[in-house]
Amino acid sequence: MSTWKEHLRDLVASRRFRTQRDLVISLASRGFEVHQGSVSRELQRLGATKVMGAYALPDESLGAPVHAVHVTSGGCLVVLRTDPAFASVLGQAVDDAGISGVLGTIAGDDTVFVATTGPETARAIGGLFDLPVEI
Repeated sequence: MSTWKEHLRDLVASRRFRTQRDLVISLASRGFEVHQGSVSRELQRLGATKVMGAYALPDESLGAPVHAVHVTSGGCLVVLRTDPAFASVLGQAVDDAGISGVLGTIAGDDTVFVATTGPETARAIGGLFDLPVEI
């Protein structure tokens, strides 16, 4: 039998939720009466963050979570946020992906800057991490 926590993870992974209230309502429609405070604590435990205004789970497929993707300069600069000490892993993943239009990466401790040729490349970087990119 599935728990509300498993359903919460599935909901956040499969749909865009902008508020915890919306998550509480969706859980209720599945038969789980859960308070917003419980949802908030579980989102925090899961490492969920808001990406482009909607809750998202960190991508750990590369061994490093991606907490956020920000795009600026008309799509020519992509900023990836991760946990401390993981930026070099993400930077290397972008370099190794061979995405056309990636001009270069600079990795700090928890942030990676990716210079691109434009919006399509920025979207491809978001796709690499299964995260939505708004330009």
